[in-house]
Amino acid sequence: MATVDANDLVWPQEDIVRLLSFLDARSLAPLLAANAALRRRFQEPIKALRSSEADPDCGAIEAWEMEQALSDLGSVLEQADQVLGEDKASPTGWDATVKELESLEVNLRTEMWYVYGPDWEVKPGKLVSKKGTWLKKTARFSWELAEAGPQKSKLYLPQGVVMPVLQIGKVVDQKELKLHEWVGQHLRVWMKPAIVRAIEARAGAWFVYWPHFEEKDHTIVAAMDTWLKRSCQMSGELQPFELIYLPRGLPLQLAGSPAVVDEEWETIRHQHVHLHRKVVLASPPLTMKQDQYDICVGQGDGEPSWLPPAVKKG
Repeated sequence: MATVDANDLVWPQEDIVRLLSFLDARSLAPLLAANAALRRRFQEPIKALRSSEADPDCGAIEAWEMEQALSDLGSVLEQADQVLGEDKASPTGWDATVKELESLEVNLRTEMWYVYGPDWEVKPGKLVSKKGTWLKKTARFSWELAEAGPQKSKLYLPQGVVMPVLQIGKVVDQKELKLHEWVGQHLRVWMKPAIVRAIEARAGAWFVYWPHFEEKDHTIVAAMDTWLKRSCQMSGELQPFELIYLPRGLPLQLAGSPAVVDEEWETIRHQHVHLHRKVVLASPPLTMKQDQYDICVGQGDGEPSWLPPAVKKG
């Protein structure tokens, strides 16, 4: 009969940091008495977790996470040595090692962001958005953060997006924890920069139900009262912050031609997605609040930060 490593029955080694973020030291303590292999594996992380619970400012968890990262880096370098098989004393071997380290620096670089936990389904190596929500640079309330401009600190994600993450953890920064009572429901997530850039690339994208509009050049005019939507979902399924009301006859200048909806998570919304178009406004919408909805009254003179250089004025 094939034997199974006891470690594998508990939690994958590469995902152990996320396990610590879900449990306290008392919950993990029985593992120390299970067998020698589990004791060796969990003794240090449980010790760090206990220290962190006793004094949240001690930095024990962060120090252990850094040790893990350095250990992983050491393993990667050992593998690189085996693959290279070259004498490090020779110029050729040293140059290859330097290039390998430069490549590792790029590949191992991550960005840390905050998400509101209840808005996400947590799965190994990824998060799936349950509703329209935000990726934030801080745990502050989303309405306190800028979506555009030099102070941009949040990125919108619609319902149904699968976001790859490298690591998930609790909020431990004391300044963040003092912001408001809901900070404890936030999570820290670490992602590859390329993932963040892909999310940033769709900033400023809106969706419109095309039969409600008339188009001339790069201007569309609402032929009836309608909505500017952050997603192709039915307007009744969207939250107020995902909608801007457009009164009949209101013109909107676009940065380019309306595009067919092609994002994977949008194309499967419902049977009328093909009647929607994705648009990017040439300048930010000017709105006024009525009840809980924003009503568009025109567009500002400034250029939104999401426009690529090719379509900016001047």
